[in-house]
Amino acid sequence: MKETANETEALRAPAPFSRGERLLPYASLIDNPMPVYVNRVHESFDLRMHAHDFIEICLVAEGSGFHYLDTEQMAVTRGDLFFIPIGISHVFRPAAKGQPLVLYNCILTAEQLNSLLLAVQAEPGLVSFFNERGAGKAWFHLHDRGEEAQRLFRRLHREFSDRRPGSAAALCALTVELLVQLYRQQIEGPERAPSDPEMPAASMQELLAYIGANCSAELLAGDMAAKLGIGERQFQRSFKRATGVTFLDFVQSARIDIGCRLLLETTDKISAIAARSGYQDTKFFNRLFKKKTGVTPRQYRASLNLPQPPRLPAQTGQELD
Repeated sequence: MKETANETEALRAPAPFSRGERLLPYASLIDNPMPVYVNRVHESFDLRMHAHDFIEICLVAEGSGFHYLDTEQMAVTRGDLFFIPIGISHVFRPAAKGQPLVLYNCILTAEQLNSLLLAVQAEPGLVSFFNERGAGKAWFHLHDRGEEAQRLFRRLHREFSDRRPGSAAALCALTVELLVQLYRQQIEGPERAPSDPEMPAASMQELLAYIGANCSAELLAGDMAAKLGIGERQFQRSFKRATGVTFLDFVQSARIDIGCRLLLETTDKISAIAARSGYQDTKFFNRLFKKKTGVTPRQYRASLNLPQPPRLPAQTGQELD
C-alpha cells in the first residue's frame, strides 16, 4: 500500500489540546514495553475532566453512567464504544456513588496506530478514515454489535496482563481487528430497523410535558421509550421527527432553561444552580451553558445587573465557580 506524506503527517502531527482540566501523557503509562496499553478500570468521581496526547478506544463493560465530552453529555451503558482522538476533553462518571461503571481502554499513540496500519497493508480507505478523525479531533460513538467488541477487549486485556510468549504480536493483531470493526460499523452505519408506525401525538405531548417537569432528574432514552411501550430506536427516531432535535439536545436545553431562570431569580452560587439544573459537574454546566447561550452563567447573571454572590478564595485542589 502506498502512503502519501500528508497521510503520515496527519497521524503524527500533534493536535492542539482542547479544554481538559489536565493532560494525561502517554509517558504516564509507566513501564509499558507492549505495542499498545490496555486496562480495565472502575470509574469513579475522582478523575477530573482531562485530555491526553494519545488515542483512546474505550468500551463500557459493566454498569451505567455518563460520558462527558467537551460540552456533550450522554448516558452510557454496557456496549457503548468510543473512539477518542488526541486532545479531546472527556471523563466518565458512574450514575451515582456506589454504582458500578467499568470500562476497557485500548490506548496507543498516533505513531503506533500508523505503524499497525502499515504493517497489515491496510487499504487507503481505512487509513484515510483514521487520518481524518485524528487530524480533525473527531471522536465518534458506536454501540457494540453482537458483543464483538466485548470479546475483543477481553482478549486484549488478557494478552496485555499475562504477557505470554507472543503477546506483543497478539496485541497488534487484536488491535487491528478492533480498528477494522470500528471502521466497518462507522462506514456501514447502524443496523437498519424495520419502519415503525408513528407514535400518537397525544403520547408525545404527554412525554414532552413529563420531560419538562422532570428534566433536572436523570432521564434516559430507554426509560422514556418504555413509558410509551416502544423500542429505544423507534423512540429516538420519533422524538426527533416530533421536536426537530435529539432527545439529549432537548433535555440539555430544558436544563439550561432552568439554569437561566435560577440565575434570574436567585443569588445562589453557580455550583448550586448547576446541581439544581441536573449537573453535578459545574465546569461541564458552564461549558454547556455557554454553548447554548453564547455566554457563561456568570456573564449571563452580570448582564442582568443582578447582585453577585460572594466569591471565596479557592482551597487547594478546588476551583472557583
